Amino acid sequence: MKLQALASAVLATIAILTTPTAHAFSACQHLEAQMMATVKSITPTTEGKCRVTFTWEQRWIYNPSYICPLDIDEVSSFGVETSYCDVKVGDELSGVALRPTDGMPQEIWLY
Repeated sequence: MKLQALASAVLATIAILTTPTAHAFSACQHLEAQMMATVKSITPTTEGKCRVTFTWEQRWIYNPSYICPLDIDEVSSFGVETSYCDVKVGDELSGVALRPTDGMPQEIWLY
Protein backbone atom coordinates (compact mmCIF):
# COMPACT_ATOMS: atom_id res chain seq x y z
CA MET A 1 0.00 0.00 0.00
CA LYS A 2 2.82 2.41 0.89
CA LEU A 3 4.60 1.61 -2.37
CA GLN A 4 1.48 2.44 -4.38
CA ALA A 5 1.06 5.79 -2.59
CA LEU A 6 4.73 6.61 -3.15
CA ALA A 7 4.47 5.73 -6.85
CA SER A 8 1.37 7.92 -7.19
CA ALA A 9 3.15 10.84 -5.52
CA VAL A 10 6.19 10.46 -7.78
CA LEU A 11 4.02 10.33 -10.92
CA ALA A 12 2.04 13.38 -9.82
CA THR A 13 5.26 15.32 -9.23
CA ILE A 14 6.62 14.37 -12.64
CA ALA A 15 3.36 15.41 -14.30
CA ILE A 16 3.42 18.81 -12.60
CA LEU A 17 7.06 19.49 -13.47
CA THR A 18 6.71 18.58 -17.14
CA THR A 19 3.59 20.57 -18.00
CA PRO A 20 3.92 23.85 -19.94
CA THR A 21 2.55 25.80 -16.98
CA ALA A 22 5.56 24.72 -14.95
CA HIS A 23 7.76 26.68 -17.36
CA ALA A 24 5.72 29.83 -16.75
CA PHE A 25 7.52 30.21 -13.43
CA SER A 26 10.83 30.88 -15.18
CA ALA A 27 11.24 34.63 -15.41
CA CYS A 28 11.80 35.86 -18.94
CA GLN A 29 14.17 38.77 -19.27
CA HIS A 30 13.83 38.85 -23.06
CA LEU A 31 11.25 37.78 -25.59
CA GLU A 32 12.93 36.14 -28.57
CA ALA A 33 12.56 34.50 -31.94
CA GLN A 34 14.86 33.10 -34.61
CA MET A 35 14.04 34.67 -37.93
CA MET A 36 14.94 35.06 -41.57
CA ALA A 37 13.08 37.48 -43.84
CA THR A 38 13.49 39.77 -46.84
CA VAL A 39 14.52 43.37 -46.13
CA LYS A 40 11.77 45.86 -47.01
CA SER A 41 13.43 49.08 -45.79
CA ILE A 42 16.54 50.33 -43.98
CA THR A 43 16.59 53.54 -41.96
CA PRO A 44 19.81 54.76 -40.28
CA THR A 45 19.23 55.57 -36.60
CA THR A 46 22.50 56.18 -34.75
CA GLU A 47 26.17 55.74 -35.55
CA GLY A 48 26.59 52.24 -36.95
CA LYS A 49 22.98 51.23 -36.30
CA CYS A 50 19.81 51.14 -38.37
CA ARG A 51 16.17 50.05 -38.24
CA VAL A 52 15.22 47.32 -40.70
CA THR A 53 11.68 46.36 -41.66
CA PHE A 54 10.78 43.13 -43.42
CA THR A 55 8.40 41.76 -45.99
CA TRP A 56 6.88 38.34 -45.38
CA GLU A 57 5.92 37.75 -49.01
CA GLN A 58 8.93 35.79 -50.16
CA ARG A 59 10.94 33.10 -48.39
CA TRP A 60 10.86 33.62 -44.63
CA ILE A 61 11.17 31.75 -41.34
CA TYR A 62 9.94 32.88 -37.94
CA ASN A 63 10.44 30.61 -34.90
CA PRO A 64 9.43 32.24 -31.63
CA SER A 65 10.87 30.88 -28.41
CA TYR A 66 8.67 28.29 -26.70
CA ILE A 67 9.16 29.76 -23.24
CA CYS A 68 9.58 33.51 -23.96
CA PRO A 69 8.09 34.12 -27.45
CA LEU A 70 8.42 37.39 -29.36
CA ASP A 71 5.28 37.97 -31.43
CA ILE A 72 5.73 38.28 -35.20
CA ASP A 73 3.28 41.22 -35.18
CA GLU A 74 5.75 43.32 -33.17
CA VAL A 75 8.56 42.62 -35.62
CA SER A 76 6.23 43.29 -38.56
CA SER A 77 4.99 46.59 -37.12
CA PHE A 78 8.20 48.08 -35.75
CA GLY A 79 11.07 46.29 -37.50
CA VAL A 80 14.33 45.62 -35.68
CA GLU A 81 17.32 47.67 -34.62
CA THR A 82 20.59 46.17 -35.84
CA SER A 83 24.20 46.87 -36.72
CA TYR A 84 23.86 44.96 -40.04
CA CYS A 85 23.35 48.17 -42.00
CA ASP A 86 25.17 47.05 -45.15
CA VAL A 87 22.15 45.03 -46.33
CA LYS A 88 20.05 46.23 -49.25
CA VAL A 89 16.32 46.14 -49.89
CA GLY A 90 15.52 42.66 -51.19
CA ASP A 91 18.37 40.94 -49.29
CA GLU A 92 17.62 38.20 -46.79
CA LEU A 93 18.57 38.96 -43.21
CA SER A 94 18.59 36.40 -40.41
CA GLY A 95 19.38 36.25 -36.74
CA VAL A 96 17.80 36.21 -33.31
CA ALA A 97 15.34 39.00 -32.54
CA LEU A 98 15.24 40.02 -28.86
CA ARG A 99 13.15 42.49 -26.90
CA PRO A 100 13.41 43.10 -23.14
CA THR A 101 10.16 42.05 -21.46
CA ASP A 102 9.91 45.49 -19.86
CA GLY A 103 10.86 47.29 -23.10
CA MET A 104 8.78 48.99 -25.77
CA PRO A 105 8.08 47.21 -29.09
CA GLN A 106 10.49 49.63 -30.78
CA GLU A 107 13.31 48.10 -28.70
CA ILE A 108 13.59 44.88 -30.72
CA TRP A 109 17.20 44.06 -31.58
CA LEU A 110 18.44 41.60 -34.18
CA TYR A 111 21.67 39.75 -33.37
